[in-house]
Amino acid sequence: MKITSMWNVESTVIVPIVVSVNGLLAKSFDQHLKKLSLGCWIKGRIQKAVVLETARIVRRFLTPEP
Repeated sequence: MKITSMWNVESTVIVPIVVSVNGLLAKSFDQHLKKLSLGCWIKGRIQKAVVLETARIVRRFLTPEP
């Protein structure tokens, strides 16, 4: 309701985009991309971003601070 009034539109649809820490995607991910009118090329970029961010977090945790 808040999103609908914020963007001044008649209706809104919530589309879940969930990616696990190791880059796994739900089976329905492609369907959700189609609802958003996004091509499948973005799937690889999303997975890459998630894996790189996970590696950054692990690296910061394992690196001793001076």
